[in-house]
Amino acid sequence: MNDPESIRAVWDLPELRGLWERARQALEAADRPATFRLELPDERTRQKVGEVYGRPMWGQGTRINVSKLDESLRAGGPGVDLERLLEILHERPVTRQESGSRRRGHEQDRTVGVLNAALAEHGLAEQPWAAAWTDWVRQYGRVADSDLDATAERAAAVLARLVLDPDRQPRVRWSRTELAARCAGSEYELDNGTTLSRVVLRAASMAHGTDSPGGERERRTLWERCGVTPDGISATVPCWALPLSGEDAWSGTVRERTELGLPTHLTLLDLRAAPEPLVEPGTVIAVCQNTRTLEAAVTAGVRHPLVCLSGRPGTVALELLDRLRADGAVLRLHCDFDWTGLSVAGALYERPGFVPWRMSAADYRETVNRAAARRTDLRILDENPTEAPWDPELAEVMSSAGRAVEEEIVLDDLLHDLRNGLDGPVA
Repeated sequence: MNDPESIRAVWDLPELRGLWERARQALEAADRPATFRLELPDERTRQKVGEVYGRPMWGQGTRINVSKLDESLRAGGPGVDLERLLEILHERPVTRQESGSRRRGHEQDRTVGVLNAALAEHGLAEQPWAAAWTDWVRQYGRVADSDLDATAERAAAVLARLVLDPDRQPRVRWSRTELAARCAGSEYELDNGTTLSRVVLRAASMAHGTDSPGGERERRTLWERCGVTPDGISATVPCWALPLSGEDAWSGTVRERTELGLPTHLTLLDLRAAPEPLVEPGTVIAVCQNTRTLEAAVTAGVRHPLVCLSGRPGTVALELLDRLRADGAVLRLHCDFDWTGLSVAGALYERPGFVPWRMSAADYRETVNRAAARRTDLRILDENPTEAPWDPELAEVMSSAGRAVEEEIVLDDLLHDLRNGLDGPVA
């Protein structure tokens, strides 16, 4: 229930009154600080504040981020924003200090106007996340007025190049430094902690329906979902025995590593420097999900070309696979028989050039029966099923058996196929 009486009954607790008072002070301050210090005198207060804020509390005090507190309240609990909650609890509206109210109102109007104009210039003003984002930047973005016009234009230019539809795969991929240099004039403008990075990632999280990233791993994941690698060298795609057609030094270096029995980890910078085409049309290349499969092929001396997704394919892996598809290669795809594996395979299968490899219901059933006969432990298959568009029976059979089959379980079968050569477009 979100009526005022119900909200007061649940949220007007003695342990939370200090939080609400400090939050009101922050919102009513002339400069509206982004954070405030909150004392936590006892364990009961720490527990209640932690439940509201969404993380455990320790010690005698903590710093509360106003924007995060507002997000936590909107997402759960009372289901209203911070200002509305304080108005209900204290029975009076939140009003900023009189000395700066007119000026701030003007600044807020100007902020929204500048942001909307920048979004409109790049065709983004009508996006579902646009209004919420401009409101967030106005309240919590901490963009100096002197930087507003440049930040708005640069943010809109970056956002126009990102994949902001959670149901769409990136087709053009960037390194973060490339994107920053292109849209902001400096390769450092999207580094962690910059104003531009903060406001861009907030728009990206809203567009993808996720929380604001709270750490480096979450930031990297969000960038990847938008078609951006945090840099051009840290993300790689492991490859083995790629039959490159070029006679240039780049292709020769990759072939030399194969002759030495070494896989190659290609970076985004490597792919930017790679010649076109990479391979001849009709070249059959195996694609696996787990690095253990590629390691086994290298160790066994199997020379069939192999690309490894390393779990879910990142921007560099997708870039390479798209290059190979454009060259006319046939990509024989194998993933784990679990719901993540089917999700990865299904997303790739939608693209021309991908052909499942030992990924049928019959393959799964045979492997599960063989594992039972050998008393091999298989992980329990839980979570929600995922459809397999190449074989509608597969998801049903997997749900019925309730066991996951990882690539490592079928390594012998996969290596046998790689030794003997994979045909082209065969199901």
